[in-house]
Amino acid sequence: MKKRAQRNKKRIRWASVLTVFVLLIGIIAIAFAGVHLLSPKTNTSPKSSQTSSQEKAKSTASSSASQPKETKWLAGTNENQLPILMFHYVTSRADQLPQDSNNINIVTFENELKALKEKGYTTVSGSDAEKILTTKEKPSDKMVWLTFDDGSVTMYTEIFPLLKKYNMHATNFIITGYVNKGQGGILTWEQIKEMKASGLVDFGSHTVSHPDLGKLTLEAQRTELEQSKADLDKNLEQKTDIICYPAGGYNQNTLNLANELGYKFGLLDPGRNGAIAIAAKESDGLLTLPRFRMMSSTTTEQMLQMIQPSTDYNEKNK
Repeated sequence: MKKRAQRNKKRIRWASVLTVFVLLIGIIAIAFAGVHLLSPKTNTSPKSSQTSSQEKAKSTASSSASQPKETKWLAGTNENQLPILMFHYVTSRADQLPQDSNNINIVTFENELKALKEKGYTTVSGSDAEKILTTKEKPSDKMVWLTFDDGSVTMYTEIFPLLKKYNMHATNFIITGYVNKGQGGILTWEQIKEMKASGLVDFGSHTVSHPDLGKLTLEAQRTELEQSKADLDKNLEQKTDIICYPAGGYNQNTLNLANELGYKFGLLDPGRNGAIAIAAKESDGLLTLPRFRMMSSTTTEQMLQMIQPSTDYNEKNK
């Protein structure tokens, strides 16, 4: 009996020791786990956190920069008046300036752009012009549409650099057959695409071969209007809807065909076919919009006088 009691005491003693040991292990494990949970993770070191913040800020800035800035347009109470200036060629040297009113010296031209800039005029794109002429909205009371006929290479070599310099917009009307044939003195498709990509120049039709449309048969007119539109649409990936009639020539067949083929706007040549030099407005008919002819003899003061009446009107149209 005495030996059995001693054995039982030993068993109890070892059980107590084992229990204490297990409890100690458990306490240590719990303490270790708590310390681990409270410790910062290795991938959130100050350096890593700073890098992440910088990347996030960079991404946000990049996203913000890619957002286009919206121009707030003004609302009028009546139709707008838009002065459209008609140019052809601009040359930088006197010996390159033919004795023709279609050509303007580059110094004269730059002075005209500077005058428009200083007077606070907004130069509009073709799409802007369409909105101005079909709604009562306008980007400014002082606005002008610069248009250039024929697709002369001077559009790229002389005019385009000045548009970039003064951040101005213009529309150029292309004789697509001349471009397709690589005719000398005419823009190439590569130059046209580069200017369009800049956002400063857009392009409309000036037919395939520059005929007086009013003197052509119905089918000949169709070919000129349809093919030039197809050339521009294909090469510039656009839907061409502005036609500038060569030499201002057109008749009722021209207007009917233009409308049928998807042209929404047509520009005239002042002094031809009874067209007079006044500011364009929707009530004139969108396919017969008048323009002001800019000549080598036109002074900056005369240009400003041409567009002042429409400016006065637009300022009252509120």
